[in-house]
Amino acid sequence: MLSNVRLIVLNYKRFDNVFSIINAYRNIMPITVVNNNTEDHFPYLGQPIDVINNETNWMCMERWHRCFEYDEEFKLIIDDDLLPHPNLVKKMISLNLPITGVYGKTKVSSSNSYQQLTDHWCEDKNVDFLVGSVILIKQEALDTIQDSIEKIGYPQRGDDIIISYLIKKKYNLDFLRSVSGKVLNLPEGDVGLNKNPIHYSMRWNIIEKFKNNSWTDNESIVQ
Repeated sequence: MLSNVRLIVLNYKRFDNVFSIINAYRNIMPITVVNNNTEDHFPYLGQPIDVINNETNWMCMERWHRCFEYDEEFKLIIDDDLLPHPNLVKKMISLNLPITGVYGKTKVSSSNSYQQLTDHWCEDKNVDFLVGSVILIKQEALDTIQDSIEKIGYPQRGDDIIISYLIKKKYNLDFLRSVSGKVLNLPEGDVGLNKNPIHYSMRWNIIEKFKNNSWTDNESIVQ
């Protein structure tokens, strides 16, 4: 069992997917299910599975706020429509980086919209930022940006972009690292944030704040 890693999965109306994730990882590491579906509570399953049924949908930033409630050295953040192979997680741990993931974007400096960015899915690649599909982060890295996370609050989009750029700034990094490995796609259904027509423009607005150095550590991000 990887007792130094906690899996945190954020759920919104994909209970079947979450059960698949739990069944794959319940004997490997402790798990926290953060349920943002205020209309339907996720069942409590007993340890090592912690369930948080929110009365407010705090969107994706909620998963980062919850990391500070647990002591494990690493936090594995995954979307509820993906199931990474445990060997991929072990590979990510072995890199011993502040943060790494399986999905990254490049060409930020030369792009004028989110759609112009270049995707790197399950590639060993230096990237401008990590997309929140599957991310492994050290808790000590999160601790260094905790004040900024608390000031940012709960933006509707772009939590992964925010975390990526905060870590890059704190560690003086020119890029982050994505890694290759096996990831199973689970049913997305019709509840993905990308179904919203303004999703990508909202993400690009956050990128521009960092790209143009127009955001400071003392500023909240309101969308």
